[in-house]
Amino acid sequence: MAREHHLAPSERSQAYADAIFAIVATIMIVPLSGEAVREIAENENLLDGIGEIWFKLVVYALSFGLVSSTWDLHAWVFRMIEKVNETIVLLNLGVLMLATFLPYAFLMFAEHPREPLAVALFSGCVAIQGFFMLAILWHASSRPNLLKKELAQQGTEKMKSLRTRATIRVMIRPIIYLIAIPVSYGSVEVAWALLVLAVLKPVLYTVGDAIVQCSRGNVKSGTKLLKLSRLYSETSDVVRTNAYSDGVYAIVATLIILDICVNNVPATGLLDIHGTLAETLARDADVFLSYAGTFVTICLLWYLHHSMFYLIRAQNSLLLTFNKLALLFAGYLPIVFKLTGEFGHLVRNQNSSVAVQLNSGTVFMASVWLLAIWITAMSKKSELLRPSAHDIHDCIFMYLNLLIYPIVSLVIFCVCFAIPVPSAVINGAQIALIAVFILLKLLRNWTQRCVRKSEPKESPEIGDIGEELSSGKGEPDGPTKEDLEGYDNPVEVESTSL
Repeated sequence: MAREHHLAPSERSQAYADAIFAIVATIMIVPLSGEAVREIAENENLLDGIGEIWFKLVVYALSFGLVSSTWDLHAWVFRMIEKVNETIVLLNLGVLMLATFLPYAFLMFAEHPREPLAVALFSGCVAIQGFFMLAILWHASSRPNLLKKELAQQGTEKMKSLRTRATIRVMIRPIIYLIAIPVSYGSVEVAWALLVLAVLKPVLYTVGDAIVQCSRGNVKSGTKLLKLSRLYSETSDVVRTNAYSDGVYAIVATLIILDICVNNVPATGLLDIHGTLAETLARDADVFLSYAGTFVTICLLWYLHHSMFYLIRAQNSLLLTFNKLALLFAGYLPIVFKLTGEFGHLVRNQNSSVAVQLNSGTVFMASVWLLAIWITAMSKKSELLRPSAHDIHDCIFMYLNLLIYPIVSLVIFCVCFAIPVPSAVINGAQIALIAVFILLKLLRNWTQRCVRKSEPKESPEIGDIGEELSSGKGEPDGPTKEDLEGYDNPVEVESTSL
């Protein structure tokens, strides 16, 4: 009984972890963006400069995917846990401490990719983090009072099998990264291949689990694991996905102001050169316009994400993957903003068109994955969407909202091949899209009112009403089971055995 007083709900630990993972996934772009602009400015050619830093951009994508996958694994482990004790809280802080160190390890690896020590530092950080996660899993599984009720009520043999399979899933990536450490001192290229292989951990886990099942004689269960339908069939709730996504969009929206605070606050000496403060600030008008356009874009992307997940009640593996890709390209927007502000006005040497194409291409990728999320949800409406989202009218307008950014971005990207386009064009278009979303919202409300007016209203006869009241049938009843069906049903939770 004394132990029960030291237990607490796991929600706060999960919320804290979501915030840490969202911050880590996005701030890794900050040092990269500052250094990238400096290196490109030395070349005076934006396209050549991008070609020189392409490896760092790829490493950022790899690191973002790594952090997102670690967050996904953290959410999967805590999906089994109902309550936490002090041990789990401290182990969770160990996981988050290693996560906060990852930006430094990422930057070291991006700067010195051929140094074995840089590879070892990056790999060791991820491996130790995996061991902390394994400790959380084993500690919770050995104490039934910490687990969900449906798991705690299972037999000993079933719990042992579940823990074994969960251990394999947690330890695949740390083992690969531990192998990469000694390999890097022999061949850095092979170590790189192992790091990329670790990103494919879900595929490796599925194949390994299928092999284990077949070796035990469960051939039917093993082959079932390899079917692509598993990407659709297993679902989980979207609470932590919403929290993580909100964190990424919020941090990206605030990161873009850091460069302005550092580089665009006029010093006293500049006022003596350029005259008044207004004249000095006018020289950075392109940067401020780029900030406004980028901020509006990030906020509207979050608005689309919020509108979709307001109607989505569950997620499958495919939907979760598309969400990670949408957040990845949103994470590139701080560096795109900086390049657009710095080079978007240089029309004479084609830097402006390249900057605009980088901007529009990144926005296109960030928005087209949102469209893929909605297509995936619509393909499994009964399992993933709320009952209120089954209305064809709402679905059509959701598609229209999600198509705005891909179409506008693709048109601007293609126009840049024909004529030079300054950054003011795309920034102005991004700001003007606010009016497009407002008009589409007004059009949706107007069509809904027209549909309601056109629906025929049934008016019962007065005599029938009197008979119902006299017999007591006219008294209002509570909501029936059919009325409430689908609204309070719990979301089908992802199978912990996967």
